[in-house]
Amino acid sequence: MKYIKVIRVSGSYFAREFEKSAKSRKAKKIREVDEKTAAEQFIKGDATIRVVFEDLDREPIELSNESDEELIKRYLGPKFLGS
Repeated sequence: MKYIKVIRVSGSYFAREFEKSAKSRKAKKIREVDEKTAAEQFIKGDATIRVVFEDLDREPIELSNESDEELIKRYLGPKFLGS
């Protein structure tokens, strides 16, 4: 599963990307999800999270449960470490 964490000046939120069939008008659909849901899937190793900086000109960061623990802690929080 693909999750996104959008970081803005006013706060952040998690969303899930759904890929639809090629016949549909919008190939990707995004729905907001709870942080707890994203953390559970991330710890299991079933998900990757792309961290998007909406108000900054920074490149998105792709994180998985095998990424550096310091990066996970900085961008996602200690809930995503699973310990």
